[in-house]
Amino acid sequence: MKFSKRNTARALALAALSGGVAAANAAAMTLPAELTEAVASVATIGAGVFAIMVGIKLFKWLTRAL
Repeated sequence: MKFSKRNTARALALAALSGGVAAANAAAMTLPAELTEAVASVATIGAGVFAIMVGIKLFKWLTRAL
């Protein structure tokens, strides 16, 4: 991949996106044991979707700014 402002913005957005998904998985692991697996999976999916939305917004903002 050639170095450019746009490619750098894409790489930063992808890094933020993967970091958000990892944070969502880590947050799901810290939930109390009393919660059922279903509740934990819904929380993980919700946090993952939120991280994806933030990553897409960041990607669009960075590619427009550069």
